[in-house]
Amino acid sequence: MKKKIVAVILCGGMGSRISQITRMIPKSLIKVNQRPIIWYVVASLLKNGVREIIFPLGYKGKRIEIFVKKKFKKESRYFQFHDTGEKTKIIKNLKNYKDFILINSDTIFDFNLRNFINLHQKKKHLISLSGIKMESSWGTIVKNKKNLLKKFVINAQIEDYKIKKYAGFNCYRNTGISIINSKCLNYIKNLDHNFEISLYNKFVKYNKVGVKIFNKFWYPIETLKDLNILNQDKTKKKKINLIKQKLS
Repeated sequence: MKKKIVAVILCGGMGSRISQITRMIPKSLIKVNQRPIIWYVVASLLKNGVREIIFPLGYKGKRIEIFVKKKFKKESRYFQFHDTGEKTKIIKNLKNYKDFILINSDTIFDFNLRNFINLHQKKKHLISLSGIKMESSWGTIVKNKKNLLKKFVINAQIEDYKIKKYAGFNCYRNTGISIINSKCLNYIKNLDHNFEISLYNKFVKYNKVGVKIFNKFWYPIETLKDLNILNQDKTKKKKINLIKQKLS
């Protein structure tokens, strides 16, 4: 009998873009507001009713497993740990489940995942992707029709954006959090970290790929600069603290 849903937290990679820290510890154990990043991810899943979680482990994976089992001692009986190597592969036995949530281990967010899951299942989508409005950390020029400056702003939120060949559509940044029906695994030959491109686009023609745009806090920690901004920006630090309190 297939289970209702399971989450797969991708935590096997080497985190080479933040190697200044990951030489010593795996990326998902980097601390933000005194808690490792993966704590926020696991706690968010549990808070939203997801109990079964799979951890594909690779680089320094044993340290991740030890932390998770210790910090989530009561819930860890529902967890699975698999050594899949440092290429961030997902495991192949997901066909035992109806749907699985695919989520990165280097992102802190404040989303209602329960509603996202319910929407996916209600619409009977094979795949559901989630997007977010982007925030520009660069200076942004706001001009009028006469090419005169209207306003110069920093850290502006981008409502949506346009890309070449799809000018008639609204575009958003992918959050890295998706829900996939296990039937889709039949169409995947290579379960590495690049499989999404071919998989997602394959099912577009069947109108079975849904999209949910979130408006709340979402922040990926990909580089040392990202980590420093998160630890130094007062507004972001306040939001992280609120998320931490909410999940504790």
